[in-house]
Amino acid sequence: MRNLILLANFFPYGNGEPYLETEVKYYEQYFDRIYICSLQLRKRDLQSRRELPSDKFEVFPVEKAPNYVYLFNSLRVLGNANLYKELWKLGKEKRMSFQRVVRLFVYLSRSYYEAGKIKKWFKRKVTFDNLDCGVLYSYRFEYQPYVGLLIKQVLPNFKIVARGHGFDLYEERHQEHYIPLREYLLENLDKTIMIAQDGVNYLVEKYPVYKEKVILSRLGTMDQGLAILPQSMDEFRLVSCSTVSPIKRIHLIVEALAQIKNIRVRWDHYGDGLLLSDIKCLAVKLLHGNIHWHFHGYVDNQTLMSIYQKKPYHLFLNVSSSEGVPVSIMEAMSFGIPCVATDVGGTKEVIENYKNGILLSSDFKPKELAGWIMLFFKMDEKEYLLYRNNARTGWEEFYNADKNYRIFWNFLNNMGLDVICCNKKNTYTLKIFI
Repeated sequence: MRNLILLANFFPYGNGEPYLETEVKYYEQYFDRIYICSLQLRKRDLQSRRELPSDKFEVFPVEKAPNYVYLFNSLRVLGNANLYKELWKLGKEKRMSFQRVVRLFVYLSRSYYEAGKIKKWFKRKVTFDNLDCGVLYSYRFEYQPYVGLLIKQVLPNFKIVARGHGFDLYEERHQEHYIPLREYLLENLDKTIMIAQDGVNYLVEKYPVYKEKVILSRLGTMDQGLAILPQSMDEFRLVSCSTVSPIKRIHLIVEALAQIKNIRVRWDHYGDGLLLSDIKCLAVKLLHGNIHWHFHGYVDNQTLMSIYQKKPYHLFLNVSSSEGVPVSIMEAMSFGIPCVATDVGGTKEVIENYKNGILLSSDFKPKELAGWIMLFFKMDEKEYLLYRNNARTGWEEFYNADKNYRIFWNFLNNMGLDVICCNKKNTYTLKIFI
């Protein structure tokens, strides 16, 4: 029996990891049973659960424990050889600090706790005879793969892989500039899968000895068809979609729009977050009567796709200070909507400058964004339609979910066989010996 054990954060509970909603639809084509272990859950997350494709799926929610439980698990960490190896490594590299030591203890303590809960659940719910083989798949590349490696101790015939995105990959995004046990994971995982070539390059540059274990497998979005073509430039329609958090810098969009005074603009933002009320106050303060704006808050992915298809948006905006590969941009481009976005992370792998959108420097000024909005507003119809066509064809070639996920899941289901991995310039045939 082919089994898949997925380690996810939140999914399918709450609103987190919306992009797994697309990926999980492919699981049952390749595996007999799929077990989803939802990590880091709070009680409020348990109030809603998204529907899964079939009864092949079984979900185990792992709730966040009280702090004293993690403190107790810290005592177990003292017997872990990896603790001392990592401390020695930090000292050797002159990177030792109190904050990093604390981070290491939390990492290991949480891993022991969650792996222990999952093992007990499997022992209670599933006979280990039915778990003779399969794949342990961590959707994140922080502490979650370590949880997987602890589970693998009782499932020796399972292969184990992890997927790296952004915050779970780039150490510089963390306050301590540190994610524990990077080399240990790379050494012990069968494969580490990056969603962007930028992520592959980052890991290979830092840990070249493991370059054969790092592969590229892009995410993707489903084909929802083309959006309605805007028929008029009398009102220029902008759209953005993200959490309203510091890293997304939505205030820069507000500040850019404040500089546009002689045309009518409609701006819709989808997504909520801690800074939403602050951004609304800023918009009230700065935006003039010619800018009509609306913060729609959280909208589920299916509804959002329907909105993109039916509303004639001219341009999509993303001004994040950091990204992995923004699926929000993939989604917009699948409808033929050109994008203006910051050149951070793997964004340049989705946007080709002056072809399907515009790349801004990460430290751009609001005046620059306002200038590009005006340029698209004044663009002649033939040139603008070329941007829209390029947005759609680029998505079809590199970010079509049906194509990308079939390649990926054929790879996981047949580990040891050839797998085709595509990037923008070349097609690689990787012979994988695991």
